[in-house]
Amino acid sequence: MFFYQLIVGLCLTSLGASTAFANDSFSIYGSDFIVIGDSGNRDTNDEEAGNAPGTRIGGVEYAYAIASKEVTLEQHLEFVIAYYPFYVKETGNQIAFSEFRGHRIRASFGQIHIDFGHEPDEPTDMSWEYAARYVNWLHHGKVTEAWAFETGVYDVSTFYEDDDGIAHHQLRRSPGARICLPTLDEWTKAGYWDPSKDNGAGGYWRYPNASDYEPLPGFPDQGGERNAGDDDAFPLGVCSYPSVRSPWGLFDMAGGEREWTETARREGHRHLRHTKGSEYFDDQVGSPFSGDLLWITSESRVGTVRGLRLGTPGALHPADLNADGRVDFFDVSEFVRWFIDGDDRADLRKDGSLDVDDVRVFLGLAEMAN
Repeated sequence: MFFYQLIVGLCLTSLGASTAFANDSFSIYGSDFIVIGDSGNRDTNDEEAGNAPGTRIGGVEYAYAIASKEVTLEQHLEFVIAYYPFYVKETGNQIAFSEFRGHRIRASFGQIHIDFGHEPDEPTDMSWEYAARYVNWLHHGKVTEAWAFETGVYDVSTFYEDDDGIAHHQLRRSPGARICLPTLDEWTKAGYWDPSKDNGAGGYWRYPNASDYEPLPGFPDQGGERNAGDDDAFPLGVCSYPSVRSPWGLFDMAGGEREWTETARREGHRHLRHTKGSEYFDDQVGSPFSGDLLWITSESRVGTVRGLRLGTPGALHPADLNADGRVDFFDVSEFVRWFIDGDDRADLRKDGSLDVDDVRVFLGLAEMAN
């Protein structure tokens, strides 16, 4: 009985006052996630596919959520600090490679910091393999145990190539994922699909600024519309262009960093993942191959360093256990009831047992809403 009372006490202490959020958005660790509805929208057609006829992307059969902004250096720094001891143990390297820390964070002999001359709100970058570990960590409520980085959404034991050069990286998110990398279709829909376009029939814009005209590079106070096009001046902080948004209200889908998606090139090319958008030193402005065009997708090897924004497979906050659109006392009660009843739904770690690790995960998930 004491253990159950402890669960309730810890959960209520962590959650504090009840936290509500609108039906079309919610907060996870300070980042706004926008719910993308209009389930069952169609893919692109040939008219919308420009110089890539036959491209069919953007259709999503379910409601989901995606972050309004890219992952920042500040958010990445917290992950680097948390994972660094496991990184050293796994690799034997005291000096972290860019695949893990990105290009603007330094991690060397326990000294971890953002590089001089860069600001915490700038968009960050990391490899797909470490983006997957980052997602696993968030999925488990930022628990700082090795298992919290290695499983949950993507199984890192699959991150290898065999003697024949065939990559075995997990193709899709695991069932029950709470945080994830968006698929190519999810990213495309959030960036280009507008349910109100064409007199309410719905359609795709050519660029992710709710326009058929490419956003202009340049500083915000000089008429610029995207964080790309000048490698000397950029990157700027995320959301530096508050009036430039996708049809769903997302920032910086043009510029900042080219962003990872979950989607592989094809089943037999798991080492190549699609990316979308332009990056701050992009020189393809006005080009028919601009990374911001609807029909343009790029591919990068899973060890390449790119930016990212997070998604959720569903349209509810991960801690909203009773699906009422709020994270509050009733979700705590729901978790405790599941735990006491031995309900598998309380096994948030998914290791086949109910123990303190599941409580720690729930505490972290509840903290997401604060």
